[in-house]
Amino acid sequence: MPLRRIGYPCVSLLINRTTNHETILRTGAPEKLRGLIAQNLADLRAILEHNLAHDWRLFRIGSSVIPFGSHPVNTIKWWQEFKDELRSAGKFARANDMRLSLHPGQYTVLNSPDAAIVSRAIAELTYSARFLDELGMDSSNKIVIHLGGTYGDKPAAMRRFCETVNTLPDDLRHRIVIENDERSYSPADALAVSKQTNLPVVFDNLHYTANPGEGQLEDLLKQIFATWKKRDGHPKVHFSSQAQGRKLGSHADQAEPAEFKKWVKRWGAFDEFDLMLEAKHKDKALLQIIPSTKKENL
Repeated sequence: MPLRRIGYPCVSLLINRTTNHETILRTGAPEKLRGLIAQNLADLRAILEHNLAHDWRLFRIGSSVIPFGSHPVNTIKWWQEFKDELRSAGKFARANDMRLSLHPGQYTVLNSPDAAIVSRAIAELTYSARFLDELGMDSSNKIVIHLGGTYGDKPAAMRRFCETVNTLPDDLRHRIVIENDERSYSPADALAVSKQTNLPVVFDNLHYTANPGEGQLEDLLKQIFATWKKRDGHPKVHFSSQAQGRKLGSHADQAEPAEFKKWVKRWGAFDEFDLMLEAKHKDKALLQIIPSTKKENL
């Protein structure tokens, strides 16, 4: 069946668990952070067990699973103090053919003309990669990022992104995948960057609707799926429906069943793939869409 794994990001609304317990910078004392890390890792394990019961084998871990993981305020050697919890969660995921990812926030910008911003972005990516490493997950478990801003000169911004990525160490670069966005960078732009960096491309249907850019959809999808090499695992896509009455690109609470099925069929024409459902109702939306479409018949 073309659709191999399906999942959702960060928070289970069905069991009220999240991998994003966090705090503000001025309250980031070591004991406070230790408590949040312990809570996040306990919730991660509970979510993975919950997901397995539903055959949901794709999950995005919240970037604050280690609060301030890339910031100097966090001086905890979390990879040592929480070694057992990390290894146990990773072992569970691997034993059950689960695929995990992270998606750093909007301030992780590799193409900024400000060197300090780029340095902080690299620190965030390095922390994210280390987290996946400490779980024992291979390079098919990814860090998803956007290409950043255009800064009034999109070609120059794209060149900066490529130059920065190509200076990163291999073990970090092999974790990174890039995604089209709803305003600045279309699938064709992401493909152009992929050709210069060898980074795989995640296709997001809602971002495409808002910002299709150049090229025919079927040709774009064929090229995008081809960016995923053996070490990257199966191609990964994002699906969400448009929220009615809100600006273009806003995620709906649920997935619209006919639209979901149409995109699954379209993607399945190219290869097996994994699908992240980015509905606001998280696993509640996933529980709604799978019975309505019968995964085995997609």
